[in-house]
Amino acid sequence: MNYYYDVVVNFQEKNYRFYEWNENDEIEIIKKIPIFYVNAKTIKDIINNQIEVNSSFLEQIKNKTEIKEKKLEYVALFITKNASIVLEFNKVGLAITRSYLQVEDECNILEILYTLPLYKLEYKIKNKIATINELRIEQELKKFLLIEIEELYKNKNIKKMQFLYNEWFKKDCNDINKIYLDIKEKLNHELTENEINIYNLIKLSHNNA
Repeated sequence: MNYYYDVVVNFQEKNYRFYEWNENDEIEIIKKIPIFYVNAKTIKDIINNQIEVNSSFLEQIKNKTEIKEKKLEYVALFITKNASIVLEFNKVGLAITRSYLQVEDECNILEILYTLPLYKLEYKIKNKIATINELRIEQELKKFLLIEIEELYKNKNIKKMQFLYNEWFKKDCNDINKIYLDIKEKLNHELTENEINIYNLIKLSHNNA
């Protein structure tokens, strides 16, 4: 078994590059982790899909990953010349969370790549991981705005919805249903400076409440 030491991870269900990690994430430092050099097709499948490995592989990596004062049951690091990713599996071998690496760790791993044997990973592709074209911060901003509008609409807070609509669309509207539908439709499209301004307005109103 080959291992890599002292690597920073951020386990998520989706693929997030290190520059999309945020301060609320549970960033972990893994002290020791099994490392497997796989071919380009395998790493592509791993990144783009949820995979399932067999019980033999699970036994091979069981409790081999160390973090702080404990061990993670089924975690492994997979690398190629151009990519690397850490996967966490459940007891039946299904990949449940994943983490890309920081640039420094990526570079350090490349230095040991050619000392590792090529490993043939046996796996099944289960579900495709949706491609995310938006940055994570954009997704979270849209989610915040949608939750706010849903709450205002549910509580029939017409005045605040009218105010936000005027600030957002630069026109008046007295129809609460139209306001609600227009805003939801707007959030299906690319973010603009208007959405960021509305986000800041809502945050300010919450802080002053």
